[in-house]
Amino acid sequence: MLPFSLIEMPRDLNRFPLYPYSVGRHIQYHHVRPGGFPVYQIFLIRSGKGLFRDLENGNETILEPGMAFAYPPDRGHEYYPLSLTPWHVGFIGFHGELSPGLLEGIGILPGAPPLRPEHFEECWEQVGGIWHAVNQQASRQDEHVMQELSVALYRLLLLLRRNASDSGPAGRLELESVRNEALQKAVSLINEHFTEPLLVSNLAAAVGYSVQHFQRLFLQEYGITPHKYLQNLRLERALQLIRENADTPVQDIALQLGMETNYFIRVFRNTYGCTPGMMRKRLHES
Repeated sequence: MLPFSLIEMPRDLNRFPLYPYSVGRHIQYHHVRPGGFPVYQIFLIRSGKGLFRDLENGNETILEPGMAFAYPPDRGHEYYPLSLTPWHVGFIGFHGELSPGLLEGIGILPGAPPLRPEHFEECWEQVGGIWHAVNQQASRQDEHVMQELSVALYRLLLLLRRNASDSGPAGRLELESVRNEALQKAVSLINEHFTEPLLVSNLAAAVGYSVQHFQRLFLQEYGITPHKYLQNLRLERALQLIRENADTPVQDIALQLGMETNYFIRVFRNTYGCTPGMMRKRLHES
């Protein structure tokens, strides 16, 4: 058994766009993380059977021997064994700007159904190798050690990539389905909560992507950024409020839209070429 180990972070994270955060292999018991884990995680199942539950949407996934399962950061979850056979789980947490794009590129979307890596045993040993590399070094801030850890993590992710048989039309459809479901959920959240203070970072976390990757996928799908989509909804609602009630103060309209007053006026002017007050006058004169 290789107990849980945290890995010391590099002083300059920009030097390592992919870097391990935690690693281990042990018999897993009931574990609950209401606030999630701060980085991406991948679980490998060697023996036994367990259940993994997403605490935000209630989705449950059965994890059996030979499976690999990825999960996004900062998303509540719990997992526990289901079998009498010990649930032997390997895990690695990692971060870095390459993480979301690389996971999608190799076909391991966080929160998607688990896969069965063709080279499972090699993956299992690779996790053990990373653990030993971490715990046998007196100085984890040694540049060579950090480079070796980053390379070892990259090698592990490549070994985990979907089999050729899984990456055909059916596999691509599955990945697209997961991605589309995430984007549709994001749009629904914006539509439901656009009158509240709403951050793109919160939307990205809610659908299991990093902010950069979420914005890139959203732009590809809808032709505008999530921020612009949210802004357009708010401005449409502002026009509706101005038409319906000529006496509502501009600051009250901004408040109803979850926006600071001066920022609302500036965005409104940039979009319509006039202030909300001028627009109100034009609409009611006409």
